[in-house]
Amino acid sequence: MKTIEFLSQLVIDTLRQLHSENKPLTNATLSELLASREEKLLSLFLVMGEDFKEKGLSLQGEKIACATLKKTANEIAPDHFSWLQYSFSKILESLAPLVKGEKESQYSQLLKETKECGSLASLSKIANDISSIADSVITASLEYMAYTNDFMVELSKDIYKVEEQVLSYKSLNRHAHDANSEFNDKIFSDTQEIRNMFALGKSLEDTRNMVTSKLNTITKAIEAKRKYDAVLLQKADRKISDLQNNVKTYSKEILQVKERADTLEKEIMLDELTGINNRRAYDLQIRKSLRRYQKDKDTFSLILIDIDHFKKVNDEYGHRAGDKCLVETAKLIKGSLRKKDFLARYGGEEIIAILHGINAENAQIVAEKIRLRIEKTHFSFKDRVFPVTVSLGVTEVLPGDTDPEIPFIRVDTAMYRAKNEGRNSVRVITDLLFCKIPNADSKAGHL
Repeated sequence: MKTIEFLSQLVIDTLRQLHSENKPLTNATLSELLASREEKLLSLFLVMGEDFKEKGLSLQGEKIACATLKKTANEIAPDHFSWLQYSFSKILESLAPLVKGEKESQYSQLLKETKECGSLASLSKIANDISSIADSVITASLEYMAYTNDFMVELSKDIYKVEEQVLSYKSLNRHAHDANSEFNDKIFSDTQEIRNMFALGKSLEDTRNMVTSKLNTITKAIEAKRKYDAVLLQKADRKISDLQNNVKTYSKEILQVKERADTLEKEIMLDELTGINNRRAYDLQIRKSLRRYQKDKDTFSLILIDIDHFKKVNDEYGHRAGDKCLVETAKLIKGSLRKKDFLARYGGEEIIAILHGINAENAQIVAEKIRLRIEKTHFSFKDRVFPVTVSLGVTEVLPGDTDPEIPFIRVDTAMYRAKNEGRNSVRVITDLLFCKIPNADSKAGHL
Protein backbone atom coordinates (compact mmCIF):
# COMPACT_ATOMS: atom_id res chain seq x y z
CA MET A 1 0.00 0.00 0.00
CA LYS A 2 1.34 3.45 -0.92
CA THR A 3 2.12 5.85 1.89
CA ILE A 4 -0.64 8.30 0.90
CA GLU A 5 -3.20 5.46 0.88
CA PHE A 6 -1.92 4.23 4.22
CA LEU A 7 -2.27 7.72 5.69
CA SER A 8 -5.78 8.06 4.27
CA GLN A 9 -6.81 4.74 5.73
CA LEU A 10 -5.36 5.72 9.11
CA VAL A 11 -7.35 8.98 9.11
CA ILE A 12 -10.57 7.17 8.08
CA ASP A 13 -10.13 4.57 10.85
CA THR A 14 -9.55 7.34 13.39
CA LEU A 15 -12.69 9.24 12.32
CA ARG A 16 -14.73 6.03 12.38
CA GLN A 17 -13.63 5.33 15.94
CA LEU A 18 -14.62 8.85 16.97
CA HIS A 19 -18.05 8.31 15.41
CA SER A 20 -18.53 4.87 16.94
CA GLU A 21 -17.60 6.17 20.40
CA ASN A 22 -19.80 9.23 19.89
CA LYS A 23 -16.91 11.61 20.60
CA PRO A 24 -16.62 15.15 19.18
CA LEU A 25 -13.82 15.93 16.72
CA THR A 26 -11.48 18.11 18.81
CA ASN A 27 -7.72 18.49 19.21
CA ALA A 28 -7.84 16.57 22.48
CA THR A 29 -9.85 13.57 21.19
CA LEU A 30 -7.89 13.39 17.94
CA SER A 31 -4.52 13.58 19.79
CA GLU A 32 -5.65 10.79 22.14
CA LEU A 33 -6.50 8.45 19.26
CA LEU A 34 -3.39 9.31 17.27
CA ALA A 35 -1.25 8.60 20.34
CA SER A 36 -2.62 5.04 20.38
CA ARG A 37 -1.42 4.70 16.78
CA GLU A 38 2.02 6.23 17.46
CA GLU A 39 4.03 3.28 16.15
CA LYS A 40 2.10 3.25 12.87
CA LEU A 41 2.59 7.00 12.51
CA LEU A 42 6.30 6.72 13.22
CA SER A 43 6.72 4.06 10.52
CA LEU A 44 4.66 6.17 8.14
CA PHE A 45 6.77 9.29 8.70
CA LEU A 46 9.98 7.33 8.12
CA VAL A 47 8.60 5.98 4.81
CA MET A 48 7.42 9.48 3.89
CA GLY A 49 10.93 10.74 4.54
CA GLU A 50 12.28 8.26 1.99
CA ASP A 51 9.54 9.21 -0.51
CA PHE A 52 10.28 12.92 -0.07
CA LYS A 53 13.96 12.24 -0.48
CA GLU A 54 13.38 10.62 -3.87
CA LYS A 55 11.39 13.69 -4.93
CA GLY A 56 14.02 16.18 -3.76
CA LEU A 57 11.97 17.23 -0.70
CA SER A 58 14.08 15.37 1.85
CA LEU A 59 14.43 18.26 4.30
CA GLN A 60 10.78 18.42 5.35
CA GLY A 61 10.39 14.64 5.48
CA GLU A 62 13.49 14.23 7.57
CA LYS A 63 12.38 16.99 9.94
CA ILE A 64 9.06 15.22 10.53
CA ALA A 65 10.69 11.84 11.08
CA CYS A 66 13.43 13.27 13.29
CA ALA A 67 10.99 15.23 15.46
CA THR A 68 8.79 12.17 15.89
CA LEU A 69 11.72 9.93 16.72
CA LYS A 70 13.03 12.36 19.36
CA LYS A 71 9.58 12.75 20.91
CA THR A 72 9.11 8.99 21.06
CA ALA A 73 12.60 8.39 22.47
CA ASN A 74 12.05 10.95 25.22
CA GLU A 75 8.65 9.51 26.17
CA ILE A 76 9.49 5.83 25.91
CA ALA A 77 12.97 5.71 27.48
CA PRO A 78 13.42 8.34 30.20
CA ASP A 79 15.76 6.00 32.09
CA HIS A 80 18.01 5.71 29.06
CA PHE A 81 18.01 9.47 28.67
CA SER A 82 19.01 9.95 32.32
CA TRP A 83 21.81 7.42 31.96
CA LEU A 84 23.03 9.07 28.75
CA GLN A 85 22.93 12.46 30.47
CA TYR A 86 24.90 11.08 33.43
CA SER A 87 27.43 9.45 31.05
CA PHE A 88 27.97 12.74 29.23
CA SER A 89 28.55 14.45 32.59
CA LYS A 90 31.15 11.83 33.52
CA ILE A 91 32.92 12.26 30.17
CA LEU A 92 33.13 16.00 30.79
CA GLU A 93 34.34 15.53 34.36
CA SER A 94 37.08 13.19 33.12
CA LEU A 95 38.32 16.04 30.88
CA ALA A 96 38.53 18.46 33.81
CA PRO A 97 42.23 17.79 34.62
CA LEU A 98 43.15 18.85 31.06
CA VAL A 99 41.01 21.99 30.75
CA LYS A 100 42.83 25.25 31.44
CA GLY A 101 42.85 28.98 30.72
CA GLU A 102 40.06 30.48 28.66
CA LYS A 103 38.49 27.05 28.13
CA GLU A 104 37.57 26.72 31.83
CA SER A 105 34.51 28.99 31.66
CA GLN A 106 33.31 27.25 28.49
CA TYR A 107 33.84 23.89 30.15
CA SER A 108 31.94 24.90 33.32
CA GLN A 109 29.01 26.19 31.26
CA LEU A 110 28.92 23.00 29.16
CA LEU A 111 28.96 20.80 32.27
CA LYS A 112 26.13 22.86 33.75
CA GLU A 113 24.08 22.61 30.53
CA THR A 114 24.61 18.85 30.45
CA LYS A 115 23.33 18.39 34.00
CA GLU A 116 20.33 20.65 33.34
CA CYS A 117 19.53 19.23 29.90
CA GLY A 118 15.93 18.11 29.49
CA SER A 119 15.67 16.50 26.05
CA LEU A 120 17.54 14.32 23.59
CA ALA A 121 17.55 17.18 21.08
CA SER A 122 19.54 19.46 23.38
CA LEU A 123 21.69 16.51 24.47
CA SER A 124 22.57 15.93 20.81
CA LYS A 125 23.86 19.50 20.50
CA ILE A 126 25.81 19.11 23.73
CA ALA A 127 27.48 15.99 22.27
CA ASN A 128 28.91 18.14 19.47
CA ASP A 129 30.15 20.72 22.00
CA ILE A 130 31.78 17.96 24.07
CA SER A 131 33.53 16.66 20.96
CA SER A 132 34.77 20.17 20.17
CA ILE A 133 36.16 20.90 23.64
CA ALA A 134 37.72 17.42 23.86
CA ASP A 135 39.49 18.02 20.56
CA SER A 136 40.88 21.39 21.68
CA VAL A 137 41.96 20.02 25.07
CA ILE A 138 43.74 17.04 23.52
CA THR A 139 45.46 19.31 20.99
CA ALA A 140 46.68 21.62 23.77
CA SER A 141 47.94 18.62 25.78
CA LEU A 142 49.83 17.29 22.76
CA GLU A 143 51.42 20.71 22.22
CA TYR A 144 52.57 20.80 25.84
CA MET A 145 53.96 17.27 25.51
CA ALA A 146 55.84 18.33 22.37
CA TYR A 147 57.23 21.37 24.20
CA THR A 148 58.38 19.20 27.11
CA ASN A 149 59.91 16.62 24.76
CA ASP A 150 61.84 19.31 22.83
CA PHE A 151 63.20 20.72 26.08
CA MET A 152 64.34 17.28 27.24
CA VAL A 153 66.10 16.68 23.90
CA GLU A 154 67.92 20.03 24.13
CA LEU A 155 68.82 19.42 27.76
CA SER A 156 70.26 16.02 26.85
CA LYS A 157 72.43 17.66 24.19
CA ASP A 158 73.65 20.30 26.66
CA ILE A 159 74.52 17.65 29.25
CA TYR A 160 76.45 15.74 26.59
CA LYS A 161 78.48 18.90 25.75
CA VAL A 162 79.30 19.45 29.43
CA GLU A 163 80.36 15.82 29.71
CA GLU A 164 82.70 16.24 26.72
CA GLN A 165 84.25 19.34 28.28
CA VAL A 166 84.78 17.59 31.61
CA LEU A 167 86.42 14.61 29.86
CA SER A 168 88.61 16.99 27.85
CA TYR A 169 89.71 18.76 31.03
CA LYS A 170 90.35 15.40 32.63
CA SER A 171 92.51 14.44 29.62
CA LEU A 172 94.42 17.72 29.93
CA ASN A 173 95.14 16.95 33.57
CA ARG A 174 96.33 13.50 32.54
CA HIS A 175 98.81 14.97 30.08
CA ALA A 176 100.03 17.43 32.72
CA HIS A 177 100.52 14.60 35.19
CA ASP A 178 102.50 12.52 32.66
CA ALA A 179 104.65 15.52 31.74
CA ASN A 180 105.39 16.20 35.41
CA SER A 181 106.37 12.59 35.97
CA GLU A 182 108.70 12.66 32.95
CA PHE A 183 110.30 15.93 34.11
CA ASN A 184 110.81 14.63 37.64
CA ASP A 185 112.41 11.44 36.28
CA LYS A 186 114.77 13.50 34.11
CA ILE A 187 115.85 15.77 36.99
CA PHE A 188 116.37 12.75 39.25
CA SER A 189 118.50 11.01 36.62
CA ASP A 190 120.74 14.04 36.07
CA THR A 191 121.30 14.68 39.77
CA GLN A 192 122.08 11.01 40.27
CA GLU A 193 124.82 11.17 37.62
CA ILE A 194 126.37 14.15 39.43
CA ARG A 195 126.45 12.18 42.68
CA ASN A 196 128.02 9.21 40.93
CA MET A 197 130.70 11.45 39.42
CA PHE A 198 131.77 12.67 42.87
CA ALA A 199 131.82 9.11 44.06
CA LEU A 200 134.19 8.03 41.26
CA GLY A 201 136.79 10.60 42.40
CA LYS A 202 137.46 12.16 39.00
CA SER A 203 139.58 15.24 38.56
CA LEU A 204 138.25 18.62 39.56
CA GLU A 205 138.26 19.82 35.95
CA ASP A 206 136.31 16.81 34.70
CA THR A 207 133.89 17.10 37.57
CA ARG A 208 133.39 20.83 36.95
CA ASN A 209 132.73 20.29 33.25
CA MET A 210 130.32 17.43 33.94
CA VAL A 211 128.38 19.41 36.61
CA THR A 212 128.23 22.45 34.35
CA SER A 213 126.84 20.32 31.49
CA LYS A 214 124.23 18.67 33.68
CA LEU A 215 123.18 21.97 35.23
CA ASN A 216 122.69 23.43 31.75
CA THR A 217 120.61 20.41 30.84
CA ILE A 218 118.53 20.78 34.02
CA THR A 219 118.09 24.53 33.41
CA LYS A 220 116.85 23.90 29.87
CA ALA A 221 114.51 21.18 31.10
CA ILE A 222 113.10 23.51 33.76
CA GLU A 223 112.59 26.29 31.20
CA ALA A 224 110.92 23.88 28.77
CA LYS A 225 108.75 22.58 31.57
CA ARG A 226 107.81 26.13 32.57
CA LYS A 227 106.77 26.96 29.02
CA TYR A 228 104.86 23.69 28.69
CA ASP A 229 103.05 24.34 31.99
CA ALA A 230 102.18 27.85 30.83
CA VAL A 231 100.60 26.44 27.65
CA LEU A 232 98.73 23.81 29.66
CA LEU A 233 97.57 26.46 32.10
CA GLN A 234 96.22 28.61 29.27
CA LYS A 235 94.40 25.61 27.81
CA ALA A 236 93.01 24.71 31.23
CA ASP A 237 91.92 28.31 31.84
CA ARG A 238 90.15 28.40 28.48
CA LYS A 239 88.41 25.10 29.10
CA ILE A 240 87.39 26.12 32.62
CA SER A 241 86.14 29.46 31.33
CA ASP A 242 84.17 27.73 28.56
CA LEU A 243 82.77 25.30 31.07
CA GLN A 244 81.79 28.10 33.44
CA ASN A 245 80.12 30.08 30.64
CA ASN A 246 78.22 27.02 29.48
CA VAL A 247 77.12 26.22 33.02
CA LYS A 248 75.86 29.82 33.37
CA THR A 249 74.00 29.50 30.07
CA TYR A 250 72.48 26.17 31.07
CA SER A 251 71.57 27.54 34.50
CA LYS A 252 69.86 30.52 32.85
CA GLU A 253 67.96 28.23 30.48
CA ILE A 254 66.93 25.94 33.32
CA LEU A 255 65.76 28.97 35.33
CA GLN A 256 63.69 30.14 32.36
CA VAL A 257 62.18 26.68 31.97
CA LYS A 258 61.45 26.56 35.71
CA GLU A 259 59.70 29.95 35.52
CA ARG A 260 57.73 28.70 32.53
CA ALA A 261 56.88 25.51 34.42
CA ASP A 262 55.74 27.55 37.44
CA THR A 263 53.54 29.68 35.16
CA LEU A 264 52.10 26.57 33.52
CA GLU A 265 51.48 25.02 36.93
CA LYS A 266 49.52 28.10 37.99
CA GLU A 267 47.54 27.96 34.77
CA ILE A 268 46.95 24.25 35.19
CA MET A 269 46.30 24.07 38.93
CA LEU A 270 44.65 27.41 39.81
CA ASP A 271 41.17 28.64 38.97
CA GLU A 272 41.55 31.80 36.92
CA LEU A 273 38.54 33.56 38.45
CA THR A 274 38.75 32.80 42.19
CA GLY A 275 42.48 32.22 42.55
CA ILE A 276 41.94 28.98 44.51
CA ASN A 277 42.78 25.50 43.23
CA ASN A 278 40.78 24.15 40.31
CA ARG A 279 39.15 20.81 39.53
CA ARG A 280 42.40 19.43 38.12
CA ALA A 281 44.24 20.15 41.35
CA TYR A 282 41.40 18.58 43.35
CA ASP A 283 41.56 15.36 41.33
CA LEU A 284 45.28 15.05 42.09
CA GLN A 285 44.88 15.95 45.77
CA ILE A 286 41.98 13.57 46.49
CA ARG A 287 43.93 10.65 45.04
CA LYS A 288 46.97 11.62 47.10
CA SER A 289 44.80 11.89 50.23
CA LEU A 290 43.23 8.47 49.57
CA ARG A 291 46.66 6.84 49.15
CA ARG A 292 47.79 8.40 52.43
CA TYR A 293 44.64 7.16 54.15
CA GLN A 294 45.07 3.62 52.83
CA LYS A 295 48.73 3.58 53.89
CA ASP A 296 48.74 5.47 57.21
CA LYS A 297 45.01 5.73 58.09
CA ASP A 298 45.34 9.52 57.90
CA THR A 299 41.64 10.40 57.97
CA PHE A 300 40.08 13.37 56.16
CA SER A 301 36.67 14.82 55.38
CA LEU A 302 35.07 16.52 52.39
CA ILE A 303 32.85 19.61 52.37
CA LEU A 304 31.05 20.47 49.14
CA ILE A 305 29.64 24.02 49.03
CA ASP A 306 27.13 25.21 46.41
CA ILE A 307 25.82 28.78 46.15
CA ASP A 308 22.02 28.86 46.40
CA HIS A 309 20.06 30.42 43.51
CA PHE A 310 23.28 31.32 41.72
CA LYS A 311 21.49 31.44 38.36
CA LYS A 312 19.15 34.04 39.84
CA VAL A 313 22.13 36.18 40.82
CA ASN A 314 23.44 36.03 37.24
CA ASP A 315 20.01 36.72 35.74
CA GLU A 316 19.09 39.65 38.02
CA TYR A 317 22.47 41.32 38.54
CA GLY A 318 24.54 40.11 35.60
CA HIS A 319 27.40 37.68 35.18
CA ARG A 320 29.96 40.14 36.52
CA ALA A 321 28.01 40.19 39.77
CA GLY A 322 27.96 36.39 39.70
CA ASP A 323 31.73 36.30 39.21
CA LYS A 324 32.26 38.70 42.10
CA CYS A 325 29.93 36.59 44.25
CA LEU A 326 32.04 33.50 43.49
CA VAL A 327 35.28 35.32 44.27
CA GLU A 328 34.02 36.71 47.60
CA THR A 329 32.47 33.37 48.59
CA ALA A 330 35.78 31.59 47.91
CA LYS A 331 37.59 34.15 50.11
CA LEU A 332 35.11 33.65 52.96
CA ILE A 333 35.45 29.87 52.77
CA LYS A 334 39.24 30.03 52.62
CA GLY A 335 39.25 32.30 55.66
CA SER A 336 37.26 29.69 57.58
CA LEU A 337 39.77 26.90 56.94
CA ARG A 338 43.22 26.06 58.22
CA LYS A 339 46.33 26.61 56.10
CA LYS A 340 46.82 22.86 55.67
CA ASP A 341 43.26 22.36 54.38
CA PHE A 342 42.77 22.08 50.62
CA LEU A 343 40.23 24.25 48.77
CA ALA A 344 39.23 24.06 45.10
CA ARG A 345 36.57 25.26 42.71
CA TYR A 346 35.02 22.00 41.58
CA GLY A 347 33.01 23.55 38.75
CA GLY A 348 30.43 26.27 38.19
CA GLU A 349 29.33 27.54 41.60
CA GLU A 350 30.53 24.44 43.49
CA ILE A 351 33.54 24.68 45.80
CA ILE A 352 35.03 21.67 47.59
CA ALA A 353 37.32 21.43 50.63
CA ILE A 354 39.48 18.56 51.89
CA LEU A 355 40.05 18.73 55.66
CA HIS A 356 42.89 16.44 56.73
CA GLY A 357 42.87 14.92 60.20
CA ILE A 358 39.19 15.79 60.75
CA ASN A 359 36.21 13.42 60.94
CA ALA A 360 32.71 14.14 59.70
CA GLU A 361 31.47 15.38 63.08
CA ASN A 362 34.14 18.10 63.29
CA ALA A 363 33.83 18.83 59.57
CA GLN A 364 30.12 19.52 60.13
CA ILE A 365 31.09 22.17 62.69
CA VAL A 366 33.42 23.79 60.14
CA ALA A 367 30.69 23.61 57.48
CA GLU A 368 28.20 25.32 59.78
CA LYS A 369 30.76 28.03 60.51
CA ILE A 370 31.15 28.61 56.75
CA ARG A 371 27.36 28.68 56.24
CA LEU A 372 26.81 31.28 58.98
CA ARG A 373 29.70 33.44 57.83
CA ILE A 374 28.34 33.65 54.27
CA GLU A 375 24.76 34.15 55.43
CA LYS A 376 25.80 37.15 57.55
CA THR A 377 27.85 38.75 54.76
CA HIS A 378 26.30 41.54 52.68
CA PHE A 379 27.24 41.06 49.04
CA SER A 380 27.11 44.14 46.84
CA PHE A 381 27.62 45.03 43.21
CA LYS A 382 27.30 48.56 41.82
CA ASP A 383 25.58 49.83 44.97
CA ARG A 384 23.12 46.94 44.90
CA VAL A 385 23.12 44.68 47.96
CA PHE A 386 21.86 41.11 47.68
CA PRO A 387 21.79 38.15 50.09
CA VAL A 388 23.78 34.97 49.43
CA THR A 389 23.42 31.60 51.12
CA VAL A 390 25.04 28.23 50.50
CA SER A 391 24.09 24.58 50.83
CA LEU A 392 26.78 22.25 52.14
CA GLY A 393 27.35 18.50 52.07
CA VAL A 394 29.76 16.70 54.41
CA THR A 395 31.29 13.23 54.46
CA GLU A 396 34.46 11.58 55.69
CA VAL A 397 36.74 8.98 54.13
CA LEU A 398 35.74 5.38 54.89
CA PRO A 399 37.61 2.05 54.62
CA GLY A 400 35.71 1.08 51.47
CA ASP A 401 36.64 4.27 49.59
CA THR A 402 38.99 2.75 47.03
CA ASP A 403 38.08 5.28 44.33
CA PRO A 404 37.75 9.09 44.61
CA GLU A 405 34.30 8.90 43.04
CA ILE A 406 32.83 7.05 46.05
CA PRO A 407 33.32 9.73 48.73
CA PHE A 408 32.40 12.43 46.21
CA ILE A 409 29.05 10.78 45.44
CA ARG A 410 28.29 10.84 49.19
CA VAL A 411 29.24 14.50 49.69
CA ASP A 412 27.50 15.52 46.44
CA THR A 413 24.29 13.78 47.48
CA ALA A 414 24.50 15.31 50.96
CA MET A 415 24.80 18.76 49.38
CA TYR A 416 21.76 18.19 47.13
CA ARG A 417 19.86 16.87 50.11
CA ALA A 418 20.54 20.22 51.80
CA LYS A 419 19.17 21.99 48.72
CA ASN A 420 16.09 19.79 48.48
CA GLU A 421 15.32 20.34 52.15
CA GLY A 422 15.26 24.13 52.02
CA ARG A 423 18.82 25.26 51.19
CA ASN A 424 21.11 27.34 53.45
CA SER A 425 21.86 24.24 55.52
CA VAL A 426 24.38 21.46 56.13
CA ARG A 427 23.75 17.74 55.59
CA VAL A 428 26.04 14.83 56.41
CA ILE A 429 26.25 11.35 54.84
CA THR A 430 28.71 8.81 56.23
CA ASP A 431 27.02 5.58 55.15
CA LEU A 432 29.53 3.29 53.40
CA LEU A 433 26.72 1.58 51.48
CA PHE A 434 25.62 4.90 50.02
CA CYS A 435 27.40 4.82 46.69
CA LYS A 436 24.61 4.67 44.11
CA ILE A 437 24.68 6.83 40.98
CA PRO A 438 22.67 10.01 41.64
CA ASN A 439 19.63 10.61 39.46
CA ALA A 440 20.37 13.48 37.09
CA ASP A 441 16.73 14.62 37.20
CA SER A 442 16.85 15.11 40.98
CA LYS A 443 19.55 17.76 40.55
CA ALA A 444 17.78 19.87 37.97
CA GLY A 445 16.46 23.23 39.04
CA HIS A 446 18.35 23.51 42.33
CA LEU A 447 20.63 26.36 41.37
